[in-house]
Amino acid sequence: MNLRSICLCFAATILTACTSQITNVSVEPFGTLSTGEPVTLYRLTNETGASMEVIDYGCRVVRICVPDRNGRIDDVVVGYGDITSFETGSERFFGALIGRYGNRIGNASFPLDGDTVYLTPNETLGGRPGHLHGGTKGFDRVMWQGEPLLEADRAGVRFSRLSPDGEEGYPGNLACTVTYWWTKDDVCRIEYEAATDKPTVVNLSNHTYFNLKGQNGGYVMDHELQVEADHYFRNTAQYVPDGAMLPVEDTPFDMRSPHRIDYAIDSPNRQLHIMRGFSVCWALRNYDGSLAKAADLYSPRSGRGVETWTTEPGLLTYTGRGLNGQMIGKNGIPLEKFGGMLLETLHFADSPNRPDFPATILRPGERYHSVTEFRFYAK
Repeated sequence: MNLRSICLCFAATILTACTSQITNVSVEPFGTLSTGEPVTLYRLTNETGASMEVIDYGCRVVRICVPDRNGRIDDVVVGYGDITSFETGSERFFGALIGRYGNRIGNASFPLDGDTVYLTPNETLGGRPGHLHGGTKGFDRVMWQGEPLLEADRAGVRFSRLSPDGEEGYPGNLACTVTYWWTKDDVCRIEYEAATDKPTVVNLSNHTYFNLKGQNGGYVMDHELQVEADHYFRNTAQYVPDGAMLPVEDTPFDMRSPHRIDYAIDSPNRQLHIMRGFSVCWALRNYDGSLAKAADLYSPRSGRGVETWTTEPGLLTYTGRGLNGQMIGKNGIPLEKFGGMLLETLHFADSPNRPDFPATILRPGERYHSVTEFRFYAK
């Protein structure tokens, strides 16, 4: 174990000794990057044995282990389980923090205070360049400084990093912290904060795939989904919104009451055709920046469910069409197509180019603050 990991383990031990054992945080090595940098895993546990594991490479969620209706605890996070796969695997974003800008910015550029900001174009769709999930070296591809945290009824870890001026084209030195909490009530709370010394744009999110049936759960579209939204965005061939919000009524995206995710998957819907499956961003109802319920995902087979609550205006879902059975996940399990689902909370794609969307501009003296909670339950 390296000196940094020894110090972190000692800090976690001191925290545990000074705090009631309703929750706990432990620290252990998680391998080494190709650069030689050691990676650390933080395990957050409550008194029932439910837990959450995150690492400091890309602030990734590795596991969330929660009980089913019979009390059997299993991992509901789909993805890799070793650092080599996280660094070099064909699915780059499993469990990761997404930044500086979650989802896409069209043409890899946007106007800001009379100038044009040019970002790294790391995607080409429909013959046009785009900027996806923070660029070639987004927040998922860097190491963060971790600090274990422990309170009476929750355990956590706070990750910090300074994103330098010009990184992937973004202006401003951006000081970021992302804090993961795991509570005694099986709630994963993610708190994002940032400040800048130049005007810039920020839209942080998390890219964890869920399967509430547990490990080797397979097809995820038999889950039931309910979303607090009356409108959704239809995309262009570049996967950014093509215009105004559209009503969900009479579309496959009408999840105002619970439905199997695939209940209308064969409908002749343009969004389904463009995205080659059930991938969509909803505009959440009555958005005002306060923490509010966005969605409820439930597995009838396991009895596990998760409510998503957020301060963000949008919820983006994706059901893993890019998984192909050739990727090998935790415990040697192949990751099959439609085997995991994103519940990605964020501002809308391409907002810096859309003055009619809620703004994502952050200026000096302002503080970016966003909260998302995944509230797990069983019934």
